[in-house]
Amino acid sequence: MRLPWLDSVDGLDVRTAPSDRWMWLETLVLTVAALALSAWSNPQDPLRVQSGFPWPLLGPVLAGLRYGFAAGFVSALLVLATLGISINRGWQPAAAFPLAWATGVVALAMVCGEFRDGWQRRLVRLAGANRYRAERLEEFTRSYHLLRVSHDRLEQALAGAGHSLREALTRLAQRFDPGQGLTELAANRLLELLAHYGALQQAGLFAVTEDGRCTGEALAQWGKLARISATDPLLLQALQRAELVAVNADNAQLEAARHSELLAVVPLVDSSGRIHAVLAIAALPFFSFQQNTLTLLTVLCAHAADLLTGAGKPGSDDSFSRQLARALKDQEDYGLPASLVQVTVAGTEGQQWCALARRERRALDLWRERGDELTILLPLTDVSGGEQWLQRLRELGAPALSVRCLALDNASAAQALLPMAGAH
Repeated sequence: MRLPWLDSVDGLDVRTAPSDRWMWLETLVLTVAALALSAWSNPQDPLRVQSGFPWPLLGPVLAGLRYGFAAGFVSALLVLATLGISINRGWQPAAAFPLAWATGVVALAMVCGEFRDGWQRRLVRLAGANRYRAERLEEFTRSYHLLRVSHDRLEQALAGAGHSLREALTRLAQRFDPGQGLTELAANRLLELLAHYGALQQAGLFAVTEDGRCTGEALAQWGKLARISATDPLLLQALQRAELVAVNADNAQLEAARHSELLAVVPLVDSSGRIHAVLAIAALPFFSFQQNTLTLLTVLCAHAADLLTGAGKPGSDDSFSRQLARALKDQEDYGLPASLVQVTVAGTEGQQWCALARRERRALDLWRERGDELTILLPLTDVSGGEQWLQRLRELGAPALSVRCLALDNASAAQALLPMAGAH
């Protein structure tokens, strides 16, 4: 028989008291059983008033320890009532009612019951405290898992968003000298930079000949990708189209990717359209394999091709025209803004303005001075950003000159190149 106040898993449930029906029934059973045991063991002295241990005492003691003061006291009264009736009927030999015996039974039953009630109250307090701590632990566990999920999502967002394009291009310009060529040392340093910003796990840089063929031998490798097949479908598509090819781009590329070991191929195309090398990607984290990361790698590779293979010193007409063409292509292909600042810097005020502007020059800004005409290319900066830069110069005390800030487009680029064309 399963008692209703017992829990099958945790044992006694101190939060829920047993029902009165079961308590009084079991109290009665314990009392009757103790009396019956005593009478059976010694019929001449059924209640053990005159000799031996008072076995009827077991009923009140067990009832008090089991159910508390009330049950123990009632059980003791039942024993005393049975004793009185037995003496009155002659079942229990006794000269008079044993007051000391009766007092001891009642007192012991009351002590056992009070002892049980005291422990019950303590268990209830401990159960309440434990329940409170369990609720707090559950809240903490839930908050911890929410925090962990948020942290994982933040990592995924950071992996997907990548780094700042301006920061990446700045580091590219700082680490390489213009026109140094795609040597083995330069290829290794470039691949290290691309792996940092693209979270690459397995990739390689492979040279492309002037006739547009790739030998499949790596100039630099990251994660042991020393060789790829020269007939790889993704590689052939990238060389043919001179643009990024990845397995998640469109259905045609996905069909070709079934026969490829690569995830993406990024060509290093300069502003004139020539492919100097390709970046073959064989493995990278799942959350990094998205359009933002691939676009960042594509722009970096294109700028690296112009920087490493271009001719002309920084600030020269050839270098400026090549960078202008690159900024136009970035705007057309990827929607990256750029603007032009044109100002005449003749005279003392012009020299002051030019000196202050040089001091506030940013890492990616390109300058071309032709006589008294100064043209500044502001990559990754729209017209409002260019106006803010000019306003900062005015706040720093720049002389009031006639300055034009134009959004870079084909017309403004042609106008900026006119003095250069007339100079040749």
